[in-house]
Amino acid sequence: MLSANPTPVGRAGFTLVELVITLVLVSFVAGAIVKLLLRQQRFYNSTTELIQTRQHDSSLEFRSVFGSSIVCVNTGGKLSTVPRVLASGAAMTNWTRPPAAGDSLAVYNDQGTLLVADDVWSLSQITNVTLVTTNVANGCPVATGLTQAGDISAANPSYQFTFVSAAPAVIPVGAAMRFFRRVRYRIYKDTDNQWYLGFFDCVTGRVPVCTSTQPIAGPFQPYSATGTSGLQFAYYDSTGAVTATRTLVARISLVVRGQGATLLNLAGAGATVFRDSLRMEVGLRNRK
Repeated sequence: MLSANPTPVGRAGFTLVELVITLVLVSFVAGAIVKLLLRQQRFYNSTTELIQTRQHDSSLEFRSVFGSSIVCVNTGGKLSTVPRVLASGAAMTNWTRPPAAGDSLAVYNDQGTLLVADDVWSLSQITNVTLVTTNVANGCPVATGLTQAGDISAANPSYQFTFVSAAPAVIPVGAAMRFFRRVRYRIYKDTDNQWYLGFFDCVTGRVPVCTSTQPIAGPFQPYSATGTSGLQFAYYDSTGAVTATRTLVARISLVVRGQGATLLNLAGAGATVFRDSLRMEVGLRNRK
């Protein structure tokens, strides 16, 4: 017997619910396309400016912090550190490498007053480093209350620093110190014709001043002035505009575009180089 309401083999149209869902999805897609077009328009409008201002779009040079300590003695404009290892177990000094002549040091200077408004970080260049291996006045004596007898030794010295300009006499015992060294990261082409992220550091007075570039990651896509470099930096001011003025930089955009070292066969598409990318935004603090 035939049913009074036979089930149709196919449907001639969509239900109201399906139409509503379709319209919502289409609106999302259209919105994304419009947003992309607006971004592309802003990009092309600023392409000329980008080319003119990105003078170092494939490298970045800055002072890198490699250690910290506190002032134990300030004598004659020279500052000394607390030794790294203390019998008390306190950690007041730590660095990835010992400071050397040519490095920079920033010391917290409260100007000898209790006012916060006049406190500054004084930046100086180290011209000489003296290792103090006994508990004497120019190192970090027990009298300061920061060390105990036996803390200082040849294996655990206090470091005394001389600067281009003498440290202010008002810098007190216990003031914070931070150590910096000039470093640069850049993308470069190595002898195997691959592009890598390289690193070198520079110390004034050293021979040579800057070390040779050492690869630390890669390979990356080749350098290109068209915006497809394996490593690319862009610099922006507080309004979001591209800037070439160092004192105005408030944000740095970093794009990394890596690629495989060998050919891969992905999904039967034939041998090809695998590529991937990463974008990071870094905001600067205390840039003044």
